[in-house]
Amino acid sequence: MDRIFSMRVFSRVAETGNFSAVAKHMECSAGNISRAVVSLEEHLHTRLLQRTTRSVSLTECGERYYQRCKKILADIDDADAEASDAHRLPRGRLRVHAVPDIGLKQLTSTIVEYRRAFPAVSVDLKLLPRMANLIEDEFDVSIVSASSLPDSRNVSRLLGRCERILVASPDYLARHPVRSVNDLPNHTLMHTSSSFDPSSEWSSELAGQAATGSAAAGQFVVNNMQALRVALLADAGVGAVPTYSVVDELKEGKLVQLFPEFPLQTTNVFVVYPSRQFVDAKIKTFVEFLFVSLKQELDLRITNLAVADRTEHTYALLQT
Repeated sequence: MDRIFSMRVFSRVAETGNFSAVAKHMECSAGNISRAVVSLEEHLHTRLLQRTTRSVSLTECGERYYQRCKKILADIDDADAEASDAHRLPRGRLRVHAVPDIGLKQLTSTIVEYRRAFPAVSVDLKLLPRMANLIEDEFDVSIVSASSLPDSRNVSRLLGRCERILVASPDYLARHPVRSVNDLPNHTLMHTSSSFDPSSEWSSELAGQAATGSAAAGQFVVNNMQALRVALLADAGVGAVPTYSVVDELKEGKLVQLFPEFPLQTTNVFVVYPSRQFVDAKIKTFVEFLFVSLKQELDLRITNLAVADRTEHTYALLQT
């Protein structure tokens, strides 16, 4: 029995709860994966995993053994990385996942800047409107916006907190004045619908201020923030968006903010990467770059959004 291989297989199964996903990730058959775990259990004379037709979970002994395996494998990976310079020199392919709601302009600019700083690293960016499983989906880093993240064995760091605001175009407000939050159900309300972030259902957040429980006629629900931004600029109605996604339009007067006295729930932006003690240099440098470049970009744009943009003309549109 290859003890190290069996420990690595067991750890992967413990993290994913899926033999088939581990087999695909490690490029071997599901039978080999299963036999490796069985061999390890026979060697230890104990059951490490509880298996049913629907799920795989750790036994109490398996949980303790997994924690030890994780440290041992991290030490081995670190030794290998030092020998190959992977731990010291950023190079190779970096696979990045991001949800489309993240400010694409800011994120893309950050990646371009990172490539200039580390030309030996190639970046493969994929935008998916769901939470990524780093192991099953084969990503090195994931960037998501959500009120909170589900429990996982990955490292998650809060990249920033971004306020969401209600906005509409001046032309829409000129034709359809919104005098108070109580008028919102009478307008074409738009919001995103996310499979992993229930806080995106923003209308309920104003339930205490207005009767927003019933759906408005012509409501437009879209799960892509860029599409929502286009609809708002096309005078389609009122929508809730992160400030960073429309800051330029607010400064240029193409969109105006409604009811700043009624704040919506803050959007959190997280960066997630595999949980291990020693991280590849390409992952470590990219995460650090995000905190320097992307976080700074988002914070600057939000902080520097002039209050003067909420002009008397804006309120005139609301009250006309």
